[in-house]
Amino acid sequence: MTEPSKEELLAEAETATARFRQGLPAPRAVTTTGELAEILAALPGDTPLFLSDHAVSRPGPIEDPVHSVVAHLTPCAEPVDSDNPDGTHRMRPALGLTTVVAEHHQDAGAEFDRGGLEPDDLLARAEERLTSSGDLDGGIKDVARAIEALAQLLHEGANLIPSIDDAYGTVMVEKSRLLQAAERLRKVAPDAQKASEQ
Repeated sequence: MTEPSKEELLAEAETATARFRQGLPAPRAVTTTGELAEILAALPGDTPLFLSDHAVSRPGPIEDPVHSVVAHLTPCAEPVDSDNPDGTHRMRPALGLTTVVAEHHQDAGAEFDRGGLEPDDLLARAEERLTSSGDLDGGIKDVARAIEALAQLLHEGANLIPSIDDAYGTVMVEKSRLLQAAERLRKVAPDAQKASEQ
């Protein structure tokens, strides 16, 4: 089997994306099974489907939160040769379904389209901020909060160990080290952000 050239793969991806955009021109909040069925009927039958594993929301407090499901385009990669998963991959548009937390008066699809939404999950948000958006201050602070949550779990687990056992002491020492690391990260976060912008 002759593999397609990069130009051919790019042309395929552009054609597939244009077909997808005909069925779903922009991210759209889906509130009924009928609306979802309408979207599915408008897309090619072989369109991959991806369900997000976390809700997204705009940073900061939300006064009157509403959870909405947003249907949107998301890229996916599939092997050109299904018998060789390590070979060349082609990009395809896929239908993503993501839970968006927004104010009750906001259009969740429009909010998603603006790109100002972030993962609600601490680690997913930290990854997004540290690897994509360049928000080192926020990302490092998210990591610090995640470390503190791990320390709390260790503390709860330690309650099951007799306090005279060496394992109890070791777990409590590591819990303390985690809390110290979280505090150091929180303090360095603003300086890391400034350094990255120089």
